[in-house]
Amino acid sequence: MHAQSAKRGILLMIAGSSIFSTNDAFSKLALAHIPTSQILAMRGVLAALVLLAVLGWMGQLPALRHMMERRVLLRSFTEAGVAILFITSISVMSIADSTAILQVTPLATMAAAVLLFSAHIGWRQWLAVGIGFLGVTLIVKPGTSAFDTMALLPLAAALLMAFRDFITGRIGAHVPTLVVTFTTAVVGMGFGFAGSSVEPWQAVDTRTLAYLVGGSISLVIGQLLTIAAMRTADISVVAPFRYAAVVCAVGLSAVVFHDMPDLVSIGGMALIMAAGLYTMHHHMSARALTAARPAPREAACEGPRAGG
Repeated sequence: MHAQSAKRGILLMIAGSSIFSTNDAFSKLALAHIPTSQILAMRGVLAALVLLAVLGWMGQLPALRHMMERRVLLRSFTEAGVAILFITSISVMSIADSTAILQVTPLATMAAAVLLFSAHIGWRQWLAVGIGFLGVTLIVKPGTSAFDTMALLPLAAALLMAFRDFITGRIGAHVPTLVVTFTTAVVGMGFGFAGSSVEPWQAVDTRTLAYLVGGSISLVIGQLLTIAAMRTADISVVAPFRYAAVVCAVGLSAVVFHDMPDLVSIGGMALIMAAGLYTMHHHMSARALTAARPAPREAACEGPRAGG
């Protein structure tokens, strides 16, 4: 991989992950006034309108025909599932805790590769998976008065994110990133309107509308940056820098919501990040070692052929 592409992908992932934390903060502020489905629907409408204007300005409206491609739709439906699970979780949890639990995604990806695709990993990698999930238990605190079953929602979202990232990296280069982002907004909007049948919607005041506008803009920017990151550089290179979201989420949780994680939760966050970084480091080292191995000798170098 070209070093410049890797650097660009890393910067895009850091920026995108940090902006997603801002979007989470806007969503949590809006949750005090309206339900999850209304946030998804209204945020989706606003984001889709912004993206449609940008697509028209860039002359990419004809590219909307790619919205119906299987991988684009599959990614969008998966992202909608992630959004529903995560937004619901932050209604009862701090954005710092929920964001930290999401960071088990690389570990979940590795475990899924073993269970579903018969991949082989060593005991050190299994230990990293165990340590990462130990970090999750420190955050959700099962068996204590602080435990809430809703804390399992970001863990489910992390499993969906692993699948989403797998699909994102396999969307054809002919599909513009804006089209992928627009499809994601439209599908999320559809899920939101469907949810109105089970969640009564509330009147929206000026302040809540401002939260939704801020969330829509940050959602669009975050989606564009992270999708671009995964399409610019290998996911194994850029994925570790998703941990920038944890730092940003802790800061926003403390400043905006006056909700600082306790020492046990901070310890859990550290375990999750350490396990994820080790996993990514091992993966990148293994790939570098494979690339450095000399190619096998040609058959012609093995000696004269019979009858030659």
